[in-house]
Amino acid sequence: MNQQLGLNLFHTAFWIYVVSAVCYVFGFLKNKPEPARLGRLLMLTAAAIHTASFVTLWIALGRPPFLNLYEYMLSFTWAAALVYVVTETLTRKTSIGAFFAPLIAGFVYLTQRLPNARIDEAVMPALRSAWRVPHVASAILAYGAFLLAFIFAVLYLVKDGLDKSQTGKDARTVESFWSRRLPDTDFLDRMIYRTIAFGFLMQTILVIVGAIWAQYAWGRFWGWDPKETWSFITWIIYATYLHTRTSMGWRGRKSAWVAIIGFGAVAFTLLGVSYLLKGLHSYAT
Repeated sequence: MNQQLGLNLFHTAFWIYVVSAVCYVFGFLKNKPEPARLGRLLMLTAAAIHTASFVTLWIALGRPPFLNLYEYMLSFTWAAALVYVVTETLTRKTSIGAFFAPLIAGFVYLTQRLPNARIDEAVMPALRSAWRVPHVASAILAYGAFLLAFIFAVLYLVKDGLDKSQTGKDARTVESFWSRRLPDTDFLDRMIYRTIAFGFLMQTILVIVGAIWAQYAWGRFWGWDPKETWSFITWIIYATYLHTRTSMGWRGRKSAWVAIIGFGAVAFTLLGVSYLLKGLHSYAT
């Protein structure tokens, strides 16, 4: 197996994600199950090919593709697709695919257009550690779950807003369009909580393993490096979500907004820090 095969599989997965997105969106707009089922089949196919790409690169490189931002985004989009496939399989809510599939296709396209879209051959001495795999693996699973929570949160706000909108012919038409297609708010609220609970567990492992690894690599558990700081900020936001929900009874719109803010922190940690702030994690660009 070689690197080029792995990259070709990744490019192939992208185009299948695109076609899957078209099918999901068409099925959503027409409120027909057949296109959505085809979209699901294509999503499963794309995720399987993406998995083959990930495994092929791992074998070819002799390490998981976690080294730079391009490799990380390839792995993150793979994890996000797996989290979505598992979620849809468990819930049977194909309507969510109309929003997830275009987003994952967009992230894969962004990955392919990164300024340094390449596979790194050399591995820095500090990165030659057994801690790298659990650290990055927990990160891609956490961010994949948080991406899905973000989608559920946005859909919650849309559905809840329409449920509370004033009556009228136009309002009823719009409300009827969305009401027939979107899951109810209770389901969306539960899914925000469940995906964040899983993501928070992974984020906690990410922070703890990262601190242990930092002690071995740089001689300190914590140094307020920009990536460390924003990972911790992300952890605090989602900890706030879980605390306010379980201890203060927050539900609905307030919790949905916290989930959206949390994903904003995730996006900045993932991309903003890499290009705007310099630190010990700058090797990842």
